[in-house]
Amino acid sequence: MLLQGGFDPWVILYVLVATIFLWLTLWLATRFIVTKDFASRKKIMLLLVALIMVVLIPLLSGVIGIIISWPGQAMVWLRDLIDGGGHNYVTALVPIIIFLLFLLILKFLAGMDWKDTTWVALIALFLLYLLYSLVPELDFLGQMS
Repeated sequence: MLLQGGFDPWVILYVLVATIFLWLTLWLATRFIVTKDFASRKKIMLLLVALIMVVLIPLLSGVIGIIISWPGQAMVWLRDLIDGGGHNYVTALVPIIIFLLFLLILKFLAGMDWKDTTWVALIALFLLYLLYSLVPELDFLGQMS
């Protein structure tokens, strides 16, 4: 966690590099999927969206995972009363919820159509998962589930 223990100053550099990579991906995806003109008009908004996604998505995924795990644990507890064979699969919904949040952020901040937003969000979320896999230090606020 960011505020527990020592803070690595390299995290700031990692966040900046990840934001730039994600911004370039968002910009290129928007350029090819929507139009060149739209991508050039929305450069700053796409940069803001990239920064929000790099910083807030891990935090939100951790919080959503914790909140969603509570009803899942209750269902596991009920299943354990029957025969002791329950598992909490509800937390597997976290990436789906994050993708939907990604869609909403892109739709309302960048102002794209839903069809275009879906493809741009899918490409950007794929890159974001790759970035968090390659540079695990970026996951300083939460945990991608």
